[in-house]
Parts: sequence; C-alpha cells; structure tokens
Amino acid sequence: MFTHKKKGQAAGAAVLLAIIAGLLVMFILFIPPADRAELLGDETSGTTTSSGTTTTKVAEKVLLTQNPGKLDFISQKEIEHPLPITTVFTKTEPKLIGEKPTAYAKNGAFTEETSDLTFFVPDLKNTNNLLLHFNVKAVEGRIIVHLNDELIYEKDGKVGNLQPIKLPIALIKQSNKLSIGVSSPGAVFWKTNELSLESVKILADVTNIEAQTAKNIFLISNAEKQNMKTVVLRFQPHCNFDTVGKLHISINGKEIYGGIPDCDLPMVPIEFAPNILNVGENQVILSTEKGTYELSQLLIRSRLQDIDYPTYYFEISEEQYNAVNDDNRRIRLTMDFVDVIATKRGNIVYNGHLRNFDTKEVSYTIDISDDIVRGNNALKINPKKTLEIRELKVELLKK
Repeated sequence: MFTHKKKGQAAGAAVLLAIIAGLLVMFILFIPPADRAELLGDETSGTTTSSGTTTTKVAEKVLLTQNPGKLDFISQKEIEHPLPITTVFTKTEPKLIGEKPTAYAKNGAFTEETSDLTFFVPDLKNTNNLLLHFNVKAVEGRIIVHLNDELIYEKDGKVGNLQPIKLPIALIKQSNKLSIGVSSPGAVFWKTNELSLESVKILADVTNIEAQTAKNIFLISNAEKQNMKTVVLRFQPHCNFDTVGKLHISINGKEIYGGIPDCDLPMVPIEFAPNILNVGENQVILSTEKGTYELSQLLIRSRLQDIDYPTYYFEISEEQYNAVNDDNRRIRLTMDFVDVIATKRGNIVYNGHLRNFDTKEVSYTIDISDDIVRGNNALKINPKKTLEIRELKVELLKK
C-alpha cells in the first residue's frame, strides 16, 4: 500500500513538472527574440537582416529608444463626405381654430345678451392672419365684437356675408375669448335690438414647421482631423426664389451659412474653419425660415496636408563609428508592433537611405550598419498603411 502511494505521488510530480516545462517553453517562444537570446545566454544572432548578415543579440549600448505609437496612413489628398438629398420646408395653410354654427345677441333697455366663442392658439409664433367669418341672418343696430375684452369692431350690420374681420395679432393669447353683441337702441328704450348669425368661424394661417429642420451626421477620423488643411461645404439648392426665406446651415452648433442662395444653380463651395469639426461624429443642421428647399449634391470635402512623420535622432561617436567600420560592432534597428496578425508595410528612411519593410511578424529587425554617419544620425518611419509601433530601438551590438 505504501508503494502504491509513492508511485501516485511520483506520477503527480511528473505531471506538474511537465506542465511547468510546457509553460516555460511557451514563455520563451513568445518573448521578443532579443530577450529570448539574452535569457538563454545566446551570444549569436540567429536573426538574418535585410543585408543577409547575422547580428549578435547582446547590446553594448542602446543609442535610441522611442515609442512612436500610431502612425496614420492616408492615401488621398482629399476626402469627401457625401450627405443624402435633403428637403427642408415650411407649409402654411388656413386652419379652422374656432367655430359656432349659430350666434344670437340682443340689447334692450332691460336686457343685454352676447354670444361668446372661446378658441385656442397653441403655437402663437407660427399662427398669423386670424380672420372672423360669419353670415348675418338678421340684424337691428350695429354689430359689436370684443376680443379678450378689447373692442375690435363696431359697424352697422346688414343681412348677408360680411367682409371677414381681422383679429389683431397683438391681442391674441393661447386662450382667447371672442364676444359678439349688438348696439343698444338708445332713446328708443321700448325697443330691443337683435342680431342673428350663422356659420361663425375663426380661420388662421398656421405654419407647419415639423419639416423646417433636417439633421445629417458624418464621421471624421483622427488622421483626417489631424492633417486637415481646408474644409468646404458644397450643395445645389432647388427652390423658388420668390417664395423662400433664408436658408441656415450649421455644423456642430456653429452657423456656416445663412442666406437665400441662387435657386437651381450650384453653390460656390463654402469654406469654414477646420476646428469646427470633431473627431468622430459631426452634426449638420439645415433649416429654412419659409418655403421649400431641396438640397442635392450635398457634401463636406476636406483637403489634407502632407503628413509629416516624426524624425528621430541619435549620436554615433567617432569611436563607435570606427568600430562599426572595422566590423567590430554592428548597428541594429528593431521595431516592435502591437498587432500580431495584420501586415505592416512602410519604409525606413535612415540618413537619406530608403529601406522598405513588409512583414506580419510582431517584431522587425534590420541591420543599418552600412548607412551610419559620424555624429548626428536621423531616422524616420513612413508607413504604407496605418501602423502601431510599440517600441523603436537602435542598438550598438558587440560582434
């Protein structure tokens, strides 16, 4: 029994050792080549550079360390953001806002009676030209009309349809009271004046503004925003010059246009400040004060400046330069990327010499010993697609 127990412990220990060994192998495989060589005590390179030579893994001195981060690549000089055909309009039409089939009023020495009509105007700003219409069936005396207790009409009446009575807009409130009466017979105290009306209606011109405003969204990338030189808005308006009011266009709350354009003619592009735009979502608001506009060929076009990628500098001393020329030392450049799947393409400009790279590896190494100069050395990475470089390093290596 004791023997079986020892065998079980030995088997468990063997499994544990196998797991630890496997984890160590995976760790060694996935760390950067230079760190792997240092961990294993390997003094030889094992990495072939673009020149076909083999460099050592032990760095005598780190000449440059940078973290470039994201290097954007944009192939176009202009980027267009087309927007859909957009129609904005206001529609004004007559609307019935109050009515009574009949109305009766009288006024005598001992009695007075008026006919009242309450009506509501919920949208005061967009309600205009209020008119009182009625047909007089019978009348003795003058017709008297009060609006919100203010006298607005007093004239002799006659049977038939009268000219509509305009209600003063200054007296209009959201809730209104209209009173229709008839004048007193005066000295003829035994007489009673009477008024009989039919089809009493209040009509108004109400402007529908639900389609007065339209909103469009477009997106701006960080690369476009950072390298934007100029930006313009372009559109072609279709409208009737005699019936439209001002057209207003704003981007992110800043008005960039307000006026009446030449209908049916392409607009001259309207340039506006690039700082109005945001990285990510941008909002275009179009609105009109009156009439109908259909806006086609609507787009935002940005023109980009040439992207100037950063230049990195490092020093090569006289002693280091001679050691490299004598083939006792080498200069190694290493780029460590963030992405481990996508292809990384670009070129390395080093002291005026161009080296292309195209790799899917997480790390890229190149020997640049042949292109060094005494003193100040310059290095630039020009991407051919957007890159994310975690670390850029130049090292002086022992041979």
